[in-house]
Amino acid sequence: MMAKASQPRSVGKRILLLTGGLLLAATAAGAIFYGPELLGLLQLSKQIDKIASDNTRLGGPWPRASEACVSCHGFNGNAQAQTYPRLAGQPEAYLKKQLQAFVSGERSDPTMTPMALSMSERELDGLAAHFSRMQRLPNASFRADPAQVKRGEALAKANNCAACHGQQLEGKEAYPRLAGQGYDYLQTQLTRFKSGARRDASGAMPAVVAALSTRDIDDLAQFMASR
Repeated sequence: MMAKASQPRSVGKRILLLTGGLLLAATAAGAIFYGPELLGLLQLSKQIDKIASDNTRLGGPWPRASEACVSCHGFNGNAQAQTYPRLAGQPEAYLKKQLQAFVSGERSDPTMTPMALSMSERELDGLAAHFSRMQRLPNASFRADPAQVKRGEALAKANNCAACHGQQLEGKEAYPRLAGQGYDYLQTQLTRFKSGARRDASGAMPAVVAALSTRDIDDLAQFMASR
């Protein structure tokens, strides 16, 4: 009786081994005929995984608060319109300081104020870190007037803008990068500092722009935007 009972199990094992052998043979045959294609797909999959990993490392996990900034500040902070500031490559400390200014009421904007107020401290930190890591692209959509650029450069030197903003106006620490910023944005902010509509706790910017004429402000904006 015991011998008869074990026979079906033996047959089952043989079928399983035979099936496994056929699958192994089929896999081997597929590797021979489709080896290069399979290898290519494997490499592509690894590349996609790496791109996704790098993207998450730089931009943070989804959903991202930075996606809400695209409509004004452009992809990765490189705004195309001259009206909006270009955030890509700005010093992290400066970006964080400005976001906090919108939260505290030191700065006011119908779009930025409610957005900053709706975010946690961690989200504000993440947003500042994100844009500071983005590569700055040239302000290619701006067409400068050479005569104004020359006058603006002289004004920048006379007012020692490099002392705070860096030798190339690239920005440092809590001071923004002015080089390659949006022309209209620069002009507007300089005018706001002059009128007192935009405050500066250090008092540096109101002191610098106090003696500037409208033409001076326009020339400075031309020079900085063209850098």
